[in-house]
Amino acid sequence: MGFLETEERESLEIGSHRYEEVDTLQSDQLQGDRTPSPISSETSFLNNTFQNNIKTSTNSFANHFSTPWKLGISFSMRNASASLSFSYSIVIIFLITIIFGGMIMHSFFYHQRDPKGCNISSMYPSYIRQDNFDSEQTRFAGKYSLYLYRDRVYDNDQPTGIPALFIPGNAGSYKQARSIASETSVIFSEVFSRDPASFEMGVSTLDFFTVDFNEEFSALHGHSLNEQAEYLNDAIRYILSLYPLTRKTQNTTRTPHPDPTSVIIIGHSMGGVVARTLFTMSNYQPGSINTILTLATPHVLPPFPFDWQISKIYTDINEFWRNGYSQSATSANSLADVTLISIAGGNLDTIVCSDSANINSLVPASHGFTVFTTSIPNVWTSMDHQAILWCKQLVKVVATSLLSIVDIRHPGQTKTSVERMAAFRKFYLTGLEDPVDLKLNKPKREFFGILNLEKVSYKFLDMGQRIVLNKWNLTSQVYLMPIPPVEPVSTFSLLTDQYLSKDPGVEILLCDVMPTEVPDHQNKDEHSSLNIDLPTAPRLSCHIASNEVSLLPASRRDLKHPFSGLTFNYLKLNVSDLGDYQYIAIMFQNKVFMEGFLIGEFFDERLTMMDLNNSSMKDLIIDGIHIDGFPEHQAMVSILRIPIIDSSLMTYKMSVRRTGCSISSMYESKFLVNIEYANLNIHGQSPFVTPVNAPNFRKGLELQFWMDPTCSIPLTIDIEWDLYGSLGKIVMRFQTIIVAFPFIIVIMTLRAQFREYNRGEPFMSFGCGLTLFIRQTFLKFIIMVSVLSIYQSVSRASKTYSLVDLFPMDYASGDMQKVIKAKSSFNVNDTLLGIQDPFFWFLPPLFFLMSIGITAFFWVLITIIIKAFAGAAVFMSRQNLFIKHRPSESKASKLRRRVITITILLILVASFLLDQGNMSVNWFAPFSWDHSILAIAPIIFYVQIITIGYKLPRTTGR
Repeated sequence: MGFLETEERESLEIGSHRYEEVDTLQSDQLQGDRTPSPISSETSFLNNTFQNNIKTSTNSFANHFSTPWKLGISFSMRNASASLSFSYSIVIIFLITIIFGGMIMHSFFYHQRDPKGCNISSMYPSYIRQDNFDSEQTRFAGKYSLYLYRDRVYDNDQPTGIPALFIPGNAGSYKQARSIASETSVIFSEVFSRDPASFEMGVSTLDFFTVDFNEEFSALHGHSLNEQAEYLNDAIRYILSLYPLTRKTQNTTRTPHPDPTSVIIIGHSMGGVVARTLFTMSNYQPGSINTILTLATPHVLPPFPFDWQISKIYTDINEFWRNGYSQSATSANSLADVTLISIAGGNLDTIVCSDSANINSLVPASHGFTVFTTSIPNVWTSMDHQAILWCKQLVKVVATSLLSIVDIRHPGQTKTSVERMAAFRKFYLTGLEDPVDLKLNKPKREFFGILNLEKVSYKFLDMGQRIVLNKWNLTSQVYLMPIPPVEPVSTFSLLTDQYLSKDPGVEILLCDVMPTEVPDHQNKDEHSSLNIDLPTAPRLSCHIASNEVSLLPASRRDLKHPFSGLTFNYLKLNVSDLGDYQYIAIMFQNKVFMEGFLIGEFFDERLTMMDLNNSSMKDLIIDGIHIDGFPEHQAMVSILRIPIIDSSLMTYKMSVRRTGCSISSMYESKFLVNIEYANLNIHGQSPFVTPVNAPNFRKGLELQFWMDPTCSIPLTIDIEWDLYGSLGKIVMRFQTIIVAFPFIIVIMTLRAQFREYNRGEPFMSFGCGLTLFIRQTFLKFIIMVSVLSIYQSVSRASKTYSLVDLFPMDYASGDMQKVIKAKSSFNVNDTLLGIQDPFFWFLPPLFFLMSIGITAFFWVLITIIIKAFAGAAVFMSRQNLFIKHRPSESKASKLRRRVITITILLILVASFLLDQGNMSVNWFAPFSWDHSILAIAPIIFYVQIITIGYKLPRTTGR
């Protein structure tokens, strides 16, 4: 097969048209002769192997694809495998990728974003390195370090409290423990230490230890994660060994406490995964951990699943934790006394998708839960990946919750798991969630006293009458609301901005009528706080219900965000749980005066709910949701459920109108105050995770509206799909496809290149191979991907396959087939994008189309870089800077080899810089930097494809 004519060849090239026509005989002579010609260096360079490669690359491929688009860029170095020749299809796909990718990134950064409301915490940190924790106690003493955090104002140098261990995340610092540790010391010193009852309950300060992992990339490398876990188990053993000595030397007159046998764990990001890995290690000491608190941790899926080992670690620890709470769990893997709380930052966390922080499939509700910072009382704001460690509002809640669960009187240094969960639910949940049976005896309501109505001003309300109080109509000290039968009402709710306390403030009481004689328990009840004891009736025996209120962010006309610091108190009681109580008493202590409001009512909760079960995704996208006259029955709280809004990939815009009335609403653990327009975005089912079918599980979005029930004007609600805002959700849910899908395109292009080369054709350029793949294979490939995507989404397939299932292996023995099946198994749910919603079946083929544009971009970028190095090398050769003539090797051949060598060296340098955290300690160990090579594997592969044409022998025919 001969060469194409010059005119045909130029149609495949980019650059100037200064090529001399060379016939086949001349080219064959040039191919065999490698000695430099006496002509000028430029002419010699063009007439050597580079010019010959340009000719061979243009062999009869014009029949395979359309005429490429020529760009007027001139390079003095030309080679078939490095030429920049484009077809119209590549250009069109590249433009589509640029436009669509730009829209995605713009949406990600500027649309459907939560407001920032964090305050900065302050501290006076000091870190004491534990030099005694050396190589005799752990084999990683030369790689990692252990520190004891001390606040210079409140702490001494010796750990005498309760041990806690902070685990930093991927590339995290040991100094990130300072905010939580410092706030814990402040709260204990200024609050708990001044309360004698706290010491009697076993409350003590916490000693925070923190680990320096040298900012290691644990998210990219499974081996590093295992090493960190092994080191931490050794560190826990060392920490527990300190206390027998430090507590004995402590100068105190208090009763000596038992030495600790467990450590509280606080993990950030991948540090939370390392914390759960501790239980699976061989050096784990049973019972040494019973409480884990994680912040922005990807529990369900690895954020960057490029390393097979880290994927395996996730599979193993998730399986371990699912089995650890079962009744069949043995003492070796039992987690019966371990509680795990996962706190997610929400919409502002652009490093770890908060969907993967969900532990509902790993831990039962009796031992753990997942909560967003947007729903934590007195926090109510979203946080980014780093702010979750220093946000003052959250740090205060975390510090207080940790001090509330400790008990230095027990060897485990904490309360029982049931008591810990009750405390965590109190601090982290609003109280509006569905109740969970913690198998904890419900405490009896505190006895208030005997209320004699003859000596106080009071007012009886009619049965079912709503109470609405403000400074204009407050006329009595006590208001009594008779409790109606369970039917037809079911719920009592009360909302106020008043301070609920014994003195001064407002007290909510549950009362029943007493007989003429005062019972004996009145004088014996040590909890009695008030006794209006008069000799004549009527008298009421009352218990306190004020401590059952939930905090809500204040909603006023002058407030825009829930994190203003002002709060409302909301009380919700089920009538069926009120027992023999006959009245709800609202009592104003000491003086009859109030500046704000109070609203209370009995209502049938079923009449305030609306379920839009008939809506479909098609109707939602095309027409949206429009509701007039919501709710039908006026109440303080009304609920709108939309089951079809379930995907975390879709965002919406909601407008609420109620002329003349003020409203506030809450959605998906987020509070919106005084709203008219709002963005709706949720964190729900994660890709690659099989949906969990739990009992009483409600699918979809639930909107709760708090509104003034005295206003008879109903709500008008409009919800529309936000297409542009939804584009940004792709970044967090499918960020790994930027590497994975282009890599597949490169493999398919390489297949096309070698297929033609095996037929006897010259090895074509990457651009020609990519064009050939698009023309011949891409349509079939997209059809196959679409079919698999539809099957995956419609069937929600979670079946596991292996090579044994897909290919016959009769030649292998039974044991060998078991090994192959175990090593090569994969789940259908783990393929493509892992989507279970049939509506999104088109996303995988769309992303593969965009991957062609991404691949073309990197190919052009790296080709330009290589050509720039080649141009520099040619310039230097003309100046005789580093080229020495050898009779056996042409100048062009040496330049080509040097360019490839320089490129490889640059890749190794980039690998070193990417992994400087690991290599600064153990740079010579291959396992300490192989994940950096893996992280830039596509770039290496692109370079290999660009340069592979230099290494393959040239052919002139079949």
